[in-house]
Amino acid sequence: MEKNRVVVNQENNIAYIRLNEPKSLNALSNTLKEQLLLKLEEIEKNKEIKLIILAGEGKSFCAGGDLRAMQDTYDPMEIKRGMDLSKNIVLKLRSMPKIILAAVHGYAAGAGMSLALAADLVFAEEDAKFVLSFKNVGLIPDLGLHYHLSRQVGKWKAKEWMWTGKTLTAKEAMQYGLVMEQVQKDQLSDRVTEFAQTLAEGPVDAYIMSKLMINQSAAMRIEDMMEQENNIQSILRGSTGHQEALENFLNRKKK
Repeated sequence: MEKNRVVVNQENNIAYIRLNEPKSLNALSNTLKEQLLLKLEEIEKNKEIKLIILAGEGKSFCAGGDLRAMQDTYDPMEIKRGMDLSKNIVLKLRSMPKIILAAVHGYAAGAGMSLALAADLVFAEEDAKFVLSFKNVGLIPDLGLHYHLSRQVGKWKAKEWMWTGKTLTAKEAMQYGLVMEQVQKDQLSDRVTEFAQTLAEGPVDAYIMSKLMINQSAAMRIEDMMEQENNIQSILRGSTGHQEALENFLNRKKK
């Protein structure tokens, strides 16, 4: 029986996804990526689930690519298959109608950092490290890091970090806007769950619409974006969730 390299648990409308290769610090082998993509596809079809918390078992979130497998694999077709899996995972995280929260502890190195930044928001334990380690193995950043990092810190800083192999502490990552919140050691899981539950109590469908629109915005004209805003807002205005939220808000103002 094949090992579960990705473990999923569901509590109410929150899915907890944990990378489960602690001996390799959750390095992204093709087998792990296949299982992760499959789990994401299954969760996407589950209408009960609105939020996902992505984390790693063991000492780290994710140490990046599977270097031992790289050493044994130089077949272009197999390499392309692995890269396509990586691409499809990131595109799925960005496009699926769920809120994705990354919970980073230990190292988010190389492709592990890329994976974290593909989430909607990132929480990091206070001693977490984000490492642009690609230059150490003679490769460029992948899993969308050129896209996400340059848009967050600017193209000059992104080049500097990629070329120097920058390591960021959780505090530095938060200062640059890569991390939403720095969390005390051993409190990461509780804090991310608490935040997810807070989101779940709000108009989470509206949050999801904003996520999808923001993630599409770089490729859209403002006229098209505003037209999409109008269409979605018209739908939400007729929803039960909006009507209940509006009524609750107005009742609170009366008190």
